[in-house]
Amino acid sequence: MTARYIEIYQQFKTDIIQEKYPANSFLPSEAKIASQFSCSRDTVRKALSHLEEDGFIQKQHGRGSQVLQHSLINFPISGLTSFQELKQVQRLDANTKVVLLERLQSTAMNRQTTGFPAKTKLYHLIRVRYINGLASVIDEDYFDRSVVHNLTAEIAAGSIYEYLENTEKLTISYAEKSVTAELISKQDRLLMPDLPERENRLIQVESRVHLADTTYFQHTISRHRPDKFQFNEFSRRQKK
Repeated sequence: MTARYIEIYQQFKTDIIQEKYPANSFLPSEAKIASQFSCSRDTVRKALSHLEEDGFIQKQHGRGSQVLQHSLINFPISGLTSFQELKQVQRLDANTKVVLLERLQSTAMNRQTTGFPAKTKLYHLIRVRYINGLASVIDEDYFDRSVVHNLTAEIAAGSIYEYLENTEKLTISYAEKSVTAELISKQDRLLMPDLPERENRLIQVESRVHLADTTYFQHTISRHRPDKFQFNEFSRRQKK
């Protein structure tokens, strides 16, 4: 069972992110929150302390809990935008750390993870994306080595898509994507040491990327901090 203070924390965090409480506004008083959630004021104070630690509010003596400016990074879910392109368009203070680059072969045991048939020769790559000095995204990629050649850590720290399109002259065309909320793993906490202990899920975007001739060459598992990103897509109603 989730502790009561975590429920309060999660509810107000969601309300702040969705701008039910905009920047510079004040949360309800401790007494009102305690009444709303049928709990003690000590429980409310614990939830508010965590909101303050995570940068959502600032306690003002005699005034209450004031909401701080908390902007999220817009992540276009419908397009095929590289991290370097996102960095340039949104002018992010961002960099990439290559944690792992290895060669392996897909097997009957790991093909669900790699996303490729058994015996496919692959590059396996793990990178951490830092935004404003904070580990914010973990990207894990599997590339078909019959399509992607001579991948290096230097290329991976920059833009793989730029390398593939400009040097390898490949035409990257489309991707099938799924978005889920996944439990945080030991590896996630190791690579994202600043994740709050009470945060138990990351937003996972899984992509299977194809070239213009439909060749499937990349499987990406991208895990995002939920307090740093919002995912946007443009939708149009189709009349029958």
